[in-house]
Amino acid sequence: MTRLVPTLLLAIFFIGGDLLAQVVPRVLPFRATDAIRFGNVEPLGTARFMGTGGSMTAIGVDYTTLHTNPAGIGWNRFSKAQLTPGFVLTPVSTTLRGNASNGTNSQSAPTVNVPSLGLVYAQPTRSVNMKSFNIGVGLTRLADFNETISFAGYSEGSIMDAIVEDLNDGIDDPFRSDLVFDIDNAIQEDELGFFSDFDLASSQGGQTRKVGTVERSGSLNEFAVGVGGNYNDKLLWGATLGIPFINFSEEKTYDEIDDQDQITFFDNGGYDETLEFSGSGVNFKLGLIYLPSMQSRISVAVHTPTFWTVDETYFTTLEYNFTDNGTAQGGTAPSLISEAAINLRTPWRFRLGGGYILGRNGFISVEADYANYAGTSFSFDDFASLDEASNEDIEATLGSSIGVRLGGELNLKPFQVRAGVGYRTIPSLEVRYGEDEAALSASLGAGWSKDKLFVDFAVRGEQYNGFYAPYRTFAFDGNVVDTKRTRLTALLTVGYRGF
Repeated sequence: MTRLVPTLLLAIFFIGGDLLAQVVPRVLPFRATDAIRFGNVEPLGTARFMGTGGSMTAIGVDYTTLHTNPAGIGWNRFSKAQLTPGFVLTPVSTTLRGNASNGTNSQSAPTVNVPSLGLVYAQPTRSVNMKSFNIGVGLTRLADFNETISFAGYSEGSIMDAIVEDLNDGIDDPFRSDLVFDIDNAIQEDELGFFSDFDLASSQGGQTRKVGTVERSGSLNEFAVGVGGNYNDKLLWGATLGIPFINFSEEKTYDEIDDQDQITFFDNGGYDETLEFSGSGVNFKLGLIYLPSMQSRISVAVHTPTFWTVDETYFTTLEYNFTDNGTAQGGTAPSLISEAAINLRTPWRFRLGGGYILGRNGFISVEADYANYAGTSFSFDDFASLDEASNEDIEATLGSSIGVRLGGELNLKPFQVRAGVGYRTIPSLEVRYGEDEAALSASLGAGWSKDKLFVDFAVRGEQYNGFYAPYRTFAFDGNVVDTKRTRLTALLTVGYRGF
């Protein structure tokens, strides 16, 4: 077989490659993932807040409401300070589709952190109607990204299928398909277009061993400062300035090995990706809580979009090795490092809740929130210069998401017990491969309080079945890895009030 190299395309690539890789952003499918990553946030907060399933926004008093409905701090009668350390364990089980003998792999990513640190300073006023004007300040974790996905098994197909598809469709990608021209004879071309060793008649139906790992780390936290007040014990109001900041790292490795000699010429190959970004943003939260009676609460809050500025680094490496006429050939092709400043605007978020105080025996509460992820937008120079291609892709693939939380507390002085459940729909319009359409969570908690000291503990379990695809093609489904994610979170809050 003659392995042809398109020399004209090679020349164009080498002449213009340095300039191209510096200005072309990451390919579109990443942007929809980013939109969910930045927008799908929910405060861990205190152990009391998490123990009720995150539902107690309408009840108020707890510091965490500064990040949900700041009117909640308007009900504080006494100043309060709290510190909340936490532990998160994220087991991920995976199974590669394509061969019944493929087993299940499991990885866990334990992390210890301090997801909440806050202070509410309560002060009475001299006004007859405005009974309090309180100030809150603190730092709270909104998202934890730490997880490890590891998979192995046999299946048909190759990342070369995606590369061939892009080349034949005229799609330039300096981070993947274009790299194939840096490896001598890795790709061939005839009068019908480009093709690879996996397209040969002698290779049809052949399976190779796939091995991959995705290592994610980092978190999204928010510093908040806000005010809240109590008008005549009938209307609580509040406003928060939020300054979120993010650090995220993702390293993907993906290898294909023909250890059963089922693909003509091909020996092994792989594709690795590294993504890192960090940045900060700004948003505002406004809220009201109406008290139809001293026992009942109705809350409403609106969160403005967060305007992010993020520094992003991205690079990849393609490897392809084969044997032709007894001679080992192939090599490795790294991309240039793309460093870009990305501007991102998340969608508006709306929250509605209610609660009922059970005398001195506790409370029950419920809350719902809504956000339309299709409203996310990207830009590269400033917020007036939009990335139209990425934003069109987001509008086509993402929709709205609704979250509902229900919980309560039973007061058994000096102890309290709590429980809560949560439900959130997935914003993707392309639920595929058996992916769950919603994520579920359940929480349990307990507390102890005496005089000015209080201690709370809570655990929450979340589960979501999804998938991971090391590459995607338009013409057919590539390799698909079923994932079962379970996140276990434990929080311990120690606080002091009445100072």
